[in-house]
Amino acid sequence: MAEFPLPSVDRNDSSDNTYKTMSSLPTSSQISGCKDGSQAELCDVWRDIQGANNWNGLLDPINPILKSEALRYGHFARLCYDAFDGDGYGTCKHSKRELFDKMGVSNTVCIGYQVTKYIYANTDVLRSFFGDKSQDIKGVWLGFVAVSVDTNQLRRLGRRDIVIVWRGTQTTQEWIQDLKDFLVPARLSYKCERTCKDRQPANEGVRIERGFLTCYTSTIHHHEDSVGKFANVSARDLVIAEISRLLKVYENEIDDLSITFTGHSLGAALATLSAYDIKQMLNSKYCSRIPVTVFSFASPRVGNLAFAKQVEQIGVKVLRLVNEADVVPKVPRCFVE
Repeated sequence: MAEFPLPSVDRNDSSDNTYKTMSSLPTSSQISGCKDGSQAELCDVWRDIQGANNWNGLLDPINPILKSEALRYGHFARLCYDAFDGDGYGTCKHSKRELFDKMGVSNTVCIGYQVTKYIYANTDVLRSFFGDKSQDIKGVWLGFVAVSVDTNQLRRLGRRDIVIVWRGTQTTQEWIQDLKDFLVPARLSYKCERTCKDRQPANEGVRIERGFLTCYTSTIHHHEDSVGKFANVSARDLVIAEISRLLKVYENEIDDLSITFTGHSLGAALATLSAYDIKQMLNSKYCSRIPVTVFSFASPRVGNLAFAKQVEQIGVKVLRLVNEADVVPKVPRCFVE
């Protein structure tokens, strides 16, 4: 897990890289300004950019390709804020097919990606900062799954990329005050289908903040598109089912495929948690060679030290981008134990 203080991202204009609120996430002008020629080489070094070597030698000073990609994924995270209908019923303002076009980003960072699934979650445990509509039994829109499909984008990326984007909250300081420092065992493991000697040993010491885990695993009464009925599912169920489906669709591209998670604030915590979960699933299904990377922005601590070590052990690569003056990445403080 690598941590990068955001003021060093652009030494000439570090004051704009606070990422402390929704409005300080990357803008379209920041993204377009990164087209400096070096980006064309991404196809040759994408594994390093995704953290294959833990970003050694790429952070100080930050590699221009890594900077461009980090900003690009940060823009995905910002999109979740802008697309959320907070004045309506806790849904997205647009359909999956229209999301990028309606948000005016179809020709920028999101070019060549197609949204394949919306993520809804039971946010009742966090309703104090999600608002009353979070109690809706049908759940609240918290993000989406998208996949790169455009030929030119695939060529630039050097692989097919599946991205999972999680929405955060605009009231960061308020929810930090409400968040309880309760750690619970990480009940997110998969039975390994290999021989016993190949299984990851169970680590009962791995613990996760209860609010994040509950938000990720609690069920909602969600409409199942495939069968036209409502079913009790969780955000975790939706993400796992969609990743599994996409892996079947692109099973012939396993060696040229990446899975990237991103989010800001609460969304960054959910991105880390879901990446940890998905990586365990991949390892148990003989897909361990698929890189799983998290570009997290201003993330609070998700679990204890044992959790952080387990994340590294199973192969999740986390680039945690933080502002040096931001209190959020330092809480809850009990997680250092």
